Amino acid sequence: MVVNVKLIKVMLVVVFGYLLTACGDSNSDSKTYSRVDFSVSDAPVDGFSEVRIDIEQVEFIHDNGDRTFHEVDRSVNLLEYPGTSSALILSDIELQTGDYKNLIIHVKPGSGLNYVMKIATPGVEENLKQPSNKLKLGSFTVTDEGVQAFTIEFDLRQALVLRGNSGSNNGYILKPHGVTIIGNPTAASLQGTVDSFLFDAGSCLEASGNYVYLYAGSGLDVTKLVDNFDVNDVDFDNELPALGSIAPYASAAVDFISGFYAFGYLPAGDYTVAFSCGAVGDDPVQFDDLTIPDPSGQFEHITLLDSQVLVHDFQP
Repeated sequence: MVVNVKLIKVMLVVVFGYLLTACGDSNSDSKTYSRVDFSVSDAPVDGFSEVRIDIEQVEFIHDNGDRTFHEVDRSVNLLEYPGTSSALILSDIELQTGDYKNLIIHVKPGSGLNYVMKIATPGVEENLKQPSNKLKLGSFTVTDEGVQAFTIEFDLRQALVLRGNSGSNNGYILKPHGVTIIGNPTAASLQGTVDSFLFDAGSCLEASGNYVYLYAGSGLDVTKLVDNFDVNDVDFDNELPALGSIAPYASAAVDFISGFYAFGYLPAGDYTVAFSCGAVGDDPVQFDDLTIPDPSGQFEHITLLDSQVLVHDFQP
């Protein structure tokens, strides 16, 4: 029998090439996917009865560069979903697992779709603008653990900003500052009541401006706790607090009647919680040098565990 050596060599090359191609195809198909829900919630801002955004779609940017878009087409008044309540905006969508560079909310442009309404001027809508009609909210991770749920938490005392001033109002904007993406299965919450005796104690002469502030970290030097400010805002006046000062992670209003406060969606970890009876004038951009805690001594170092609902009450 005559063996065609050349033919055998050619066949080996073809088979080897096929195997390489097959391996390459296997790698290209190695992406995995999970089903995911997204909701929105908020920590309210004083003086407003409505903060409405019309969400058109949500864009996801994976670390590998892949971009996906999911339609929403929903108008949401964020003030209707304080504490642990939330509004579902995307249900059971398919997302590639892994780390994401950014989640971007695309806001529908158009007059009368996005606006705020103040308690003092009921029925009067003021523009809520979004630069480029986008709100870029940062990173998060999708795992392969089945259906997952995330909540986009708006701390409106940090995120909602007036452009101009009361005399030359150029409308409000929502910023990423103070907005976080929290995984629901491990999200913790903090709530409690403040004794009404504290509302006009300390340096406070009137029962107004009652807020609870939350700071990342336990065992903090409470003399260094300060109010909200944003050095990255274009209108920041460069008036900084003392070196080593600690800015809030979030803040929550205290109900004047019940004394109740709540932080709805928080990552597990160590925190310092403090009450102030005089924080009504806390500007989200400028440092206001407010007294926190007020009265002195109204603070506590706490630890939040995964999925824990922790109650802390402030007493005289």
